[in-house]
Amino acid sequence: MQSLFNQKQKEIKKRERNKQKLFFLERKKKKKTKMASLWLKLFCISLIYLNVIAKSTPHQETEFECVSIDKQFALQHSLMKNHRIQTRPSRELLSILSTSKDDRIRKIDLKGSEKCPKGQVPIHKPKTNNLIHPQQIPRASRLLKQTRSRWVKKKKKNNRRKKDKNKLISSALLSQKNKKPIHRPKLFTETHLHYAIVRTFENTTKKWRGAQALFSINKPRVVQNQFSKAWIWLNYIQGSVMSSIQFGWAVHTNLYQDDRPRLTTFWMSDNHQKGCYNALCPGGYVQIHKSIYPGLVYDKVNVPGGKQNTVHLSVAEDPVTKNWVLTIGSIMIGYWPRQSHMAEGASEVYFGGFAGISELSQPTTSPPMGTGDFPTKDLSRSCFMKQLKYVLSDYTVVDINPNEVEDYVDNRKCYGLMFHKYVDYDSRETLTFGGPGGQC
Repeated sequence: MQSLFNQKQKEIKKRERNKQKLFFLERKKKKKTKMASLWLKLFCISLIYLNVIAKSTPHQETEFECVSIDKQFALQHSLMKNHRIQTRPSRELLSILSTSKDDRIRKIDLKGSEKCPKGQVPIHKPKTNNLIHPQQIPRASRLLKQTRSRWVKKKKKNNRRKKDKNKLISSALLSQKNKKPIHRPKLFTETHLHYAIVRTFENTTKKWRGAQALFSINKPRVVQNQFSKAWIWLNYIQGSVMSSIQFGWAVHTNLYQDDRPRLTTFWMSDNHQKGCYNALCPGGYVQIHKSIYPGLVYDKVNVPGGKQNTVHLSVAEDPVTKNWVLTIGSIMIGYWPRQSHMAEGASEVYFGGFAGISELSQPTTSPPMGTGDFPTKDLSRSCFMKQLKYVLSDYTVVDINPNEVEDYVDNRKCYGLMFHKYVDYDSRETLTFGGPGGQC
């Protein structure tokens, strides 16, 4: 009897243990189900939140494409057949470059920039796929003075043609008028050009091998079909042919997708008299840097009386390769090959502001320049270029000589310029420029 009793007690204890196990298993299962439900709820909430963010954030299309360095437009030209790509400045060029003391250069230019893979470089995509040869510019300083009169004559001439009435036709389009419209590139002609510049004298026999300056970064309020620039020109004129390398920042609503200031270049050569922006054409600018490129936006712009944002830009002929190298500080961005650009050096150098209209419209209102106000001596309230320097024929970098330059403003009703000459050790030779534009 005792053994039977003990057996029953064991069975009771075993059943209790089994009940406890089942209880804990069910409890654990409920806990897991509850956690799974909680994670599912959190996941759904996250999806809803991300969807709201995606809808409220505008889509920002990448404005450049990565292209194999040896397949970019500039090298697709017969003159470039045996060209050796220059990937870094020579020691001789580095030794003559005057680097800016501004330590914000990298922060301004590299912020938000994506790097291309090894062997590729970024090429800015223009506003429309058809926009290829954007600009037609005056050929020399003598034509700067004649810009408006030539436009009036051209307008009268066009008005006499019944078929072409109220149209401005680019000479490039005239040469292609037999082509089908679907294959015809869309061109725009820049007109009503205005200048507020300091320039070297026309009758000089000197040659220059480069120029540089420290630019303040401003955002003039342009509207559609207008452009405004802070600009440096290196020109070489031989007879009726002009070669030119130009660089600085530009707000250009026909070239770019918005009205923000961007690193911008332009060039003309013996074989390409229409000119071309950035890296859009064969035989021109060669891109080297993996993240800084012409077309890159300057996010930080100046506010009058506030913090001043600047960038140091330079173009100089490399003494070894003879290519014309674009640098920011001592960082090489790209270059114009020696095969097609100013082998004898530049015969003219300009510094200052440049504004105009990139499509003919009525009425014609000229855009603002610089800050949109007339310049003053106060650098914190005016658009400025300081540390103005050029490279001499022996490759020495010097401040521009006030006795070798003159100021030129084509319309003082709308724009102004103040050449302050030597300001102090940091600013060196300095100019301020700008204006509201309007009916000029």
